[in-house]
Amino acid sequence: MTEKMKVYISRREFLKLASLGALGTALAACGPRITLTPEGTGSEPQPTDELAPSNPDAVQWWVGWGELVPMFASFKAMEKYKELLGSTDVEMKPSVANEALFTALAAGTPPDAASNVPYPDLFTRDVCIDVSDWVSKSSIIKKDDYIGGNWDAGIYNGKHYGVPTLECFVRFGMDYNAKMVEEAGLDPDSPPVTWDEALEWHRKLTKFDSAGNLLTIGLDPYDAEGGGFGDGFFAARSWGFKWFDPATGTFDLANEGMAEAFDVMGEFYRIVGPDQMAGMRSVAANETWGGSFNAEVQAMIIEGYWHPGETQAQMPEVAKNNRATWVPVPEARRGAKVQGTGGHFNVFFKDAKKSEEAFKFAEFLNSDEVCEKMFKELGWLPAYKPFLAKADPNAYPGLKFYFDSVSEATEIENAIACPIQSFVETAYGELREAVYRDTMTGADAAAEFQKRCDTEYKNAGFK
Repeated sequence: MTEKMKVYISRREFLKLASLGALGTALAACGPRITLTPEGTGSEPQPTDELAPSNPDAVQWWVGWGELVPMFASFKAMEKYKELLGSTDVEMKPSVANEALFTALAAGTPPDAASNVPYPDLFTRDVCIDVSDWVSKSSIIKKDDYIGGNWDAGIYNGKHYGVPTLECFVRFGMDYNAKMVEEAGLDPDSPPVTWDEALEWHRKLTKFDSAGNLLTIGLDPYDAEGGGFGDGFFAARSWGFKWFDPATGTFDLANEGMAEAFDVMGEFYRIVGPDQMAGMRSVAANETWGGSFNAEVQAMIIEGYWHPGETQAQMPEVAKNNRATWVPVPEARRGAKVQGTGGHFNVFFKDAKKSEEAFKFAEFLNSDEVCEKMFKELGWLPAYKPFLAKADPNAYPGLKFYFDSVSEATEIENAIACPIQSFVETAYGELREAVYRDTMTGADAAAEFQKRCDTEYKNAGFK
């Protein structure tokens, strides 16, 4: 990427970006979103009281996850914590909304570190610390000890911003409930490999009661990893095209693959009914990222390696029926086995007060003590190869597929870093709905997608 691609924006502009809702969603389950004060009220929004430090001398670590709350106190009792941080306290603020983080950045009062945040939006806007010097002196954070794709994803424009921690490893598989599949008269030992086959399963697994109310669905292709960009644009991965070239700053979205993806993935919604799908999602228990799968309302889900362990922790009776296989590809690409690396980092902010101490905390998060606890209680795996080498692939039903996929994949890539990623994701959400509601064809949506992204990229000053 050329030097021209490095853009700094003012705090006011950064805040405006957040208030417009352009920032993408985080990977795992997060808590309630915090709304920013609208522009034009005469004052800069500030972080909410819930995010104010209770100990001003503590390292402030904000995360988008809520899952860490029950175990966080145990971190501080671990020997490695005492060895690396001594008496330094770390406060974790869980389930922090992206908007709250950007409000704090705009106000010049960020936390010392953050995880489960929109990394590309941060890396491209000159708010994070280049940790290269700290890494060069670390006895723990060593490039050769990490999965290459995870390590590389923390580097942007030659600067090292993200230290892989907590939840990494491979990102793509189609998990399915073997019991629901068998009850629908399908063979759980012969899962679909193409989108046409996945549609057939979807039709047979989608059921309504006598009054026409939706009971179960086969697959929501836009749920979880199917709909986002954080671990790579899934539709582009499945259809086999490179949607953005960081070296040249060019998009490739107005193509036949993108048009077909809009139409094919939209068909899953048409079979269910867009309003019926929305109604199913409006029920709290049927949330995305595993909720509807746990409730046995959704039989298939496109998820990463964490799905088997999280399902075991949340709903063991469902987990025992969990299996995993390759994500669907078009018939023309039959035989392609698609996988990707990705995951999460600790990132550190320029205006923070205790960034060096926060880096030591990131070192601690890669310790065996933490990795073992995360894997046992949440099913999460790091990018840290020494731990991966001894983790049990059979610990949870379906997990072995993900371990095996590392060597069996015909295509394995890291996510493409795009400086307007959150804008792209928002546009994608709008256009795919237009297609499955039949107000736009897939070809027209692909052309409009290209136009919007080209325009925004230029207007944002990247070209």
